[in-house]
Amino acid sequence: MESPRLGERARSKLIHLLSDDHPDPARWVGRLRSLGDLENAPVFASAVRFLFHLELDEPEAELLIERVLDHRGFLTASLRRDPGLRVAAMDYLSNVDKRYDNPKIVEMRAFEETERSARTDVLTGLANRRWFRETLEVEVRRSRRYRLPVTVVMLDLDEFKAVNDTYGHIFGDLVLARVGRVVRRAVREADLASRYGGEEFALVLPETGRVGGFAVAERIRRHVEASFLEELVEGREVRVTLSCGLATYPEDALHADDLLARSDEALYGAKHAGRNRVCVHHREKRSALRFPAKPGTAARLDGVARPEARALDLSTTGALLEVAAPLSVADPVAVHLEPGSLPGEGKGWTVSGTVVRVVRDPERPSALCVGVAFDRPLPDEQLTPRVTLARPAAAGAARGTRR
Repeated sequence: MESPRLGERARSKLIHLLSDDHPDPARWVGRLRSLGDLENAPVFASAVRFLFHLELDEPEAELLIERVLDHRGFLTASLRRDPGLRVAAMDYLSNVDKRYDNPKIVEMRAFEETERSARTDVLTGLANRRWFRETLEVEVRRSRRYRLPVTVVMLDLDEFKAVNDTYGHIFGDLVLARVGRVVRRAVREADLASRYGGEEFALVLPETGRVGGFAVAERIRRHVEASFLEELVEGREVRVTLSCGLATYPEDALHADDLLARSDEALYGAKHAGRNRVCVHHREKRSALRFPAKPGTAARLDGVARPEARALDLSTTGALLEVAAPLSVADPVAVHLEPGSLPGEGKGWTVSGTVVRVVRDPERPSALCVGVAFDRPLPDEQLTPRVTLARPAAAGAARGTRR
């Protein structure tokens, strides 16, 4: 049975390790085991596949590596010189272990080129669907082991069939290639960007939570739209937009297939809501994603008499505050947003709203959690993860981080 493939990060580390042909077998095996533990990945099976072009399961591959290293030591003592790992492996596989017919040693650079071509989408240069699925499985296992988040983002071009029908498939390929370049530039080295199929793309974002995933998807959405507004394609003006859906481990799903399904549901939600937007899968039945405010961020409220308030989170449709004075449902309020958070120079923004929920904290009788619904939703293009509620006594933005 073919062993699972490594994620791109673990793969790069293993290639670097294998390039250091150190003669000490204990160091070899120890470094492989450490990498396997760190990445929760089948490194011995991958090393055997890289070096000897053999497909073995992890225990059998580890045993073969150890035997090849022992044989290398025997040859070194007999020849009074170190023959190197590959010569020792060829001699062992050809003359000692007779289970393998016509074993071959593959030059690492040629093997890498062959492997990469098998994992890469030719048109966009991104990972293909198989590479995406293998990486997602590995990253979910690693996230489970180390209790880290991982986010999957599905991206789909809006009304792409109309582009193909109007201008032809060759023109459509130029559009897809440009989108691939935009996506590739927008992600980190640790992330995996892929062409999932047709006009659909997919991302695996390791160690990235829901808010961070939203920030990446929104950045890609804006950059794709701007790219086609600012630059013609083969002399033709064409408007291209993306709809995005994302889901996060472990909040939305605990297994790779389920996580992919939840992100696909979110993508459908983005299409259903009007396209050219990011939709986040989450259990709460809210219509807008909430961004946590920086701890200690205060909010200034006008309209009713009260002492200070503290911002807990903010969305396009409302805010959650903590206040020390009594408030009643249906109280009108005005929430002040910090200067520079939204478009405009040198001035803050005030959003009017109404108190819709008041909950007392049983552990802090003097504190109330107050939900405020804005009279009008903030436009998606105005609200970003950098938005926070006003901090009256301090300057500087409280920025949300990618998590």
